[in-house]
This record gives sequence, C-alpha cells and structure tokens, in this order.
Amino acid sequence: MCLFLEVVRKRMKKSKGQDDTAPRPYQPCQCKGDCKEGCPCLKEGHFCEKFCACGPKCSSRFQGCVCKGGCKNKGCPCMAADRECDPDLCMQCQWTICGQKPPGTLDCHNMKLRLRQHKRVAMGLSHVAGWGAFAQEDIKRNEFVAEYTGELINHREADRRGKAYDRDCNTYLFDLNDEWVIDAKHRGNKMRFANHSNEANCRVQIMMVDGDHRVAIFAAKDIPTGTELLYDYGKKFGKV
Repeated sequence: MCLFLEVVRKRMKKSKGQDDTAPRPYQPCQCKGDCKEGCPCLKEGHFCEKFCACGPKCSSRFQGCVCKGGCKNKGCPCMAADRECDPDLCMQCQWTICGQKPPGTLDCHNMKLRLRQHKRVAMGLSHVAGWGAFAQEDIKRNEFVAEYTGELINHREADRRGKAYDRDCNTYLFDLNDEWVIDAKHRGNKMRFANHSNEANCRVQIMMVDGDHRVAIFAAKDIPTGTELLYDYGKKFGKV
C-alpha cells in the first residue's frame, strides 16, 4: 500500500500541475484487460474505477486503502487522491457503513459526503453582506462542515445564467469540473449563503465519490458555535 500511495501522490501532482485547470469528469472506460496509454481514464488523469469494463486486475485500477487509523490525513491513499473511501474497496472502512465494527476498529473519517454527516448550519443576517451561514455547533479544524449542493448544469447554461445573476450582484454558481457547474440559487442548501473572505475559516475541496465529483466544505480552523462560515470564492470572484 505504501507503493500505491506513492503512485497516487505522483498522479495527483501531475494532474494539479496547472492551478487553473478544472478536473475532468470521470467516464468508465470500455477497455478489455489491462489498460494501456489509449485508455480514456488515463488520458483524463483518472484511475480506472470499479465501474470500468477493464476488470479488477487492471494495473490502473484504484485499489482503495487499508488504513487502520481512521483515515484522517493524506497518509490515506483515498484522501491523497481527493476522494472518499469506498466500502467496496477499503476493507477497514466497510465497518463504518455496516455499524458492526470489531473491537479496536476505528470509524473511517473519510466518508462524510457518502453518509451525509454534516454539521448543523443556520441561515442568518451576515456580517459581510446580505444573508450568511452560521455554525450551530463547535467545529474543529479539518472537520467536514457540509456539502455545497444545487442544480447540475453545463458551462454554457452557467454563462447564460451568470449574466443575469451578475446584474443582481448575486450568484450561487460553483464550478464542479470542466463540464459541470452547480447552481444553488433555487435548489441549494444553507451553504449557498456562506460568504466570501480572504481570511476564511472554511476551505473547499472537490472530492470524488463513486465516480462523481462533489463539493465538500471543511473547517480551516476551529470554529465556535455562532460563528459565520466564510470561504475563499477563488480567483474568479469579483471579475466581470
């Protein structure tokens, strides 16, 4: 597994070579046997997944993890690859799903999106602008806060809606990858009210869960109850 972790780190370093490059959506390959250079998964910088036709013996197949410490840091291959643990692949994590873990087994901390284990968040008048999102319980640094959800639209539709939203100085668009955008204006949760700050107490991370990209929001520092939740909207914020 240590060797696989190094493979993951090298793959992620290569795929993140350009900061402005959005991740590519995953599409299962139809390769037969071991995948070669022509595999669409490899072309897009992905590992092959359990949904691919290449089979479990493919050398490019993501193997999951065998962590025994609860998957709390980048020492976990899944976390190093910006993805949640998969109970079908991660044998030590499957007990977190079934709820009948053997004595001495730790719960996996890297399945918060899958299990919808978000913190309590309330909507209120913001100290920054308009409405805001506020923590309703103490949140420790690096703990999962909530998922940014909404309607899934393509970039062309996002550009069309964005022009209308910009006139109102009010937008809830979030780039998910280079094909899809999340629009939380009508179908989002309370995290759509979280405002921008250059000194944010939250950070955003795009995670892969069962082949899909999802937006996870984590605490960047300890957050006391009642504190407004803020994160950095990124380089596009404020541009016309």
